[in-house]
Amino acid sequence: MSFPYQAVFAATEATLLSYGSRHRPIEAIQAELAAFRNLPASHSDDELFSKIMFVVFYSGFRAATVTKKADVIRGHFPDYQTVAGYGEADVRRIMSDHRMIKNERKIRAVVENARAVQQIVRGHGSFQSLIDSFRPMVSFDATMALKRELQKRFSYLGGVTAYHFLTDIGMPVLKPDRVICRIFHRLGLINDETATHEAVRQGRRFSEETGQPIRYIDIIFVAYGQASSPEFGIDKGICLSTPRCGECRLQQYCSYHRTATG
Repeated sequence: MSFPYQAVFAATEATLLSYGSRHRPIEAIQAELAAFRNLPASHSDDELFSKIMFVVFYSGFRAATVTKKADVIRGHFPDYQTVAGYGEADVRRIMSDHRMIKNERKIRAVVENARAVQQIVRGHGSFQSLIDSFRPMVSFDATMALKRELQKRFSYLGGVTAYHFLTDIGMPVLKPDRVICRIFHRLGLINDETATHEAVRQGRRFSEETGQPIRYIDIIFVAYGQASSPEFGIDKGICLSTPRCGECRLQQYCSYHRTATG
């Protein structure tokens, strides 16, 4: 029997909206979610630099910690050309800001990545042109070729973080972080919670079966399983490490629930 992708996603989305509407008007939640259905097809060089910058800062940190500091981060890294010219004095200046996330490795990685963007623009005319040259929407193999190229060129883009960047720019992948992998493992879609590549394939299958953009698939499952998503009215996630099964409508599909209840 094939996996019921449509039914599972519909139940996840409905549960999220129902729970979130206890804390925030459902119209406001739907407006927030709508942005993830309509990502632009192309981006400016500075937009792409900014997305990589935030991927670097989000890596290994709680999302809420970085989001709270977003304006401070943008203030220190306004555009790739400015940041590409930063030297040691600038790194020290940023590190001395008490409002800033004081992670020197991340700060230096952002500076290195600004220089990488500068090099790409000089060689290809724009960052978007490099991305488009791989024709990443044509096939999964083409998307993976782009992923490998980005990992070669940029600091702090590893296996999962490169997927994060690709997801944020509208490529046909999701970010297979611990939340997504936990949920997909409990649903029996992947063999274990480290099967990131297969999690991406399953995310693509959800998109194909539901007709929803994969970025929308990603945000629904992430909000379902991360600690909190206040923009969606989620004060506490549902499919957490210790799940709140009483709030969940996925029990009939969930191996964790079947095991826990005998």
